[in-house]
Amino acid sequence: IDMITGFPLLMLTLPLVAALAALALGRWPRLAITAGVVALLALSVLLTFASTDSAGGAMANTSAAYGVQLVLTPGVRRLFLYIYPALALLFTLVWFQQTGRALVPAGLAMLSPLAAALMITPPGLGAALMSAAVALLAPALYAGRYEAAAAAWRWFLMVVLGLLALIWLSWLQTSGSAANPVLPLLLATLLLLGGLPFHIWVRPLARTASLPALALAVGLAQLGLVVLLLAALDAAPVARSSVEFQTAVRGSIALTALLGAFLMVRAREWRGLVAAALLLDGGFLITSGLAPGASGLTLALTALISRTLGLLLIAVGLNLPARHRRSLWRDGPEVGQALLVYGCLSLVGLPLTPGFVARWAQVAQLAPATLGVGAAGSLLPLLAVGVGGLALARLAARSDSGQPEAAEHGAVGRGEWLLAVGLLVLAALLGLLPGLLAGFAGWLAGL
Repeated sequence: IDMITGFPLLMLTLPLVAALAALALGRWPRLAITAGVVALLALSVLLTFASTDSAGGAMANTSAAYGVQLVLTPGVRRLFLYIYPALALLFTLVWFQQTGRALVPAGLAMLSPLAAALMITPPGLGAALMSAAVALLAPALYAGRYEAAAAAWRWFLMVVLGLLALIWLSWLQTSGSAANPVLPLLLATLLLLGGLPFHIWVRPLARTASLPALALAVGLAQLGLVVLLLAALDAAPVARSSVEFQTAVRGSIALTALLGAFLMVRAREWRGLVAAALLLDGGFLITSGLAPGASGLTLALTALISRTLGLLLIAVGLNLPARHRRSLWRDGPEVGQALLVYGCLSLVGLPLTPGFVARWAQVAQLAPATLGVGAAGSLLPLLAVGVGGLALARLAARSDSGQPEAAEHGAVGRGEWLLAVGLLVLAALLGLLPGLLAGFAGWLAGL
């Protein structure tokens, strides 16, 4: 048995130590958040200066034990240089919101199996480790609230079933079986990305979970699921290009996006609209499964980064106090309203928002659709974006839409306003200069 040494060990142990510290400090939430942010920033600094050479050394990038290897590849290193600071930003947001004591410890503990899943050599074992990561997040999603528990565990069940499909595929590949891998790949794609008919968790979870916890689950943790899925799809290019896979996936994209747009039209309050917009966004995320190699990963990373930022914008916007007046645009602090509306626009993927970068690339990926659903494969999702934008404008103009979820905590502190304005400026910058987000996602994917 080789001694476990090197940087992968640090990536596995330090988040667990920080999670235990945050759990012990549960009675003092801000101390727990501080411990988590310090640990994440320390990991970011260490990872920045980590050697890119996977050969030995005092802090090698390879660890081994019990016949399995953990390798910190340059691609994994780049991904965690995004994940650690992004999670630190999310914890900073939690400083100003009541999200339950489980979020910070669960978010930190999730990092260890997530890192192991992306660094481990046998792909089937990576999928099993990823299921441990999502199991840690499920309690944080419902935070002890009965009405949110069913949605959180439904999300967990769908994700685990998708990971089981990846384990099934890994077994088929390692056993030399002649079975067609299209079915496990199709199931994994639709289950892990929330495509119709496996979308049943999206709206209930988005309506009941706290928005920071939602951003953690379907934004940051979703990165690990997407990386494992795209690696499995790249390992079976014949299955990915088959008529059956292409037709089923393109049909699911169109139907999921249209269903999201239809539910946005029916929404009468903001959380309902956010839930429907997330369903629409999830339909488009499936397009990353159609593009091979680094291009597919870039497509997914662009979408998930903009999704995470959009959910954080909405979380801050809904948390700022509102004064229910006749018009939304005169409703309370202007910054809070701008965050809320701009975050929703980004989830829909309209121009001049961070989400538009991903949406444009996704529609371009669907444009050459000639299989199965034909031209409708690109026209129907594009129609869904237009309908979703109109539904958002319609709700914004309603005099009774209001912000029922807004926190009634009186005056807003300087720190919360700085965070709100900073998020809005960052989002507007990415919306006005789309090349920044596209370039960053390409760098993460190794392009």
